[in-house]
Amino acid sequence: MIVVIAKKNQLKTVKMKPEETIPSSIPDIEELPEKYWQNRWSRQRLARLAVPQFGSPQSFWNDKKRLEDHFIKSLNNWRKEAEDRIAVMGIRDGCRVLDIGAGTGTLSIPLAAHGCDVVAVEPAGAMGEALLLYRQEQQTRPITLIQKTWEDVTIEELGDPFDVVVASYSLMLTDIGEAIRKMNAVCTGTVHLFWFLTQPLTARLNGALWPALHGADFPGEPTAEILWQVLYDMEIYANLVVEPGCEPAFFPTIDDAVRALYQRLNCTNPEQEEIIRKYCENSLQKTDLGYRVPGRALGAHIWWNCR
Repeated sequence: MIVVIAKKNQLKTVKMKPEETIPSSIPDIEELPEKYWQNRWSRQRLARLAVPQFGSPQSFWNDKKRLEDHFIKSLNNWRKEAEDRIAVMGIRDGCRVLDIGAGTGTLSIPLAAHGCDVVAVEPAGAMGEALLLYRQEQQTRPITLIQKTWEDVTIEELGDPFDVVVASYSLMLTDIGEAIRKMNAVCTGTVHLFWFLTQPLTARLNGALWPALHGADFPGEPTAEILWQVLYDMEIYANLVVEPGCEPAFFPTIDDAVRALYQRLNCTNPEQEEIIRKYCENSLQKTDLGYRVPGRALGAHIWWNCR
């Protein structure tokens, strides 16, 4: 495990393997305009949202069939990973926890099972519905669900301050500075952000296929090095741990992969289907679990104390 610990005026850096380094053009720090990193994050998010035919994250995860295939079938399989993450964050039983972008409750439900007072923020209706059903199935204590984006949530409706604030791979936000300020405003303990250190495998797949399918480049996500710089500029001297990225999706057969990607990439004609099929046949890696996008992605766990 690689750890980067930052304190005011003191920063330890980490060398990564060449194939894992993050391509980035970083100007001289003395030449940076005000809010350079916040604006860079915003520009990349806006470029992502402006991609024709791609749609919004909310619309993507409001598809109940897609949700069933990608999340609900695997909820119990992810329980150990959730328990490990709770332990890494040092969340004690009975804490008051805010889970931003809670999804189907992969963290919220295990936290509630530990007796935590959980408030889950999740804008996608299908995700919120799945979270409540999962809670009922697990018979945990009640969870407060707020079905809004984090940008639209007010501090007043969140109630009492939180011991822990978590956002796990849910920072699909344009104004990252304001989002972080709101997290700090409602927390008296620690804030934990999990985000992409390298481009996720799905973004690499999108980048490979999108030009041929739709005639335009596909911008990736702003990554964790930009997020850390945003925090530093806000005088938040956060800790960072490098961790394995999200597990890739496995497809039982090439036909299953073609069907899933045809839908995910908003295709509408046989020519696009053939492009996807050729890509899958030539590029997907066959494993004992099925076919997957080759390669490895890295994530980052960034956290700081609000006290």
